[in-house]
Amino acid sequence: MENELRYYLNEIKKAMHNCDKPFIPQYLVTATQLPTGFIELAVNQNAENIKAKIDYILSAYDEEMRLKTNPAIIMKNIMLV
Repeated sequence: MENELRYYLNEIKKAMHNCDKPFIPQYLVTATQLPTGFIELAVNQNAENIKAKIDYILSAYDEEMRLKTNPAIIMKNIMLV
């Protein structure tokens, strides 16, 4: 079963490319658990940057949303506004 965050990001990408009425988020907020256990919040702004950030997340994180280069880093949540 696909990770909920991966599924959500793929659905957002589809909505952003909808020709009839594209969804254009203004902010992408990510909550990532660091190896220390602390949660890092990051805010990305600008539709073009958000598209690139979603592509980066989908390529850099594995199926369990662990960073491929450091599995101790885990994407915990995402919010698009």
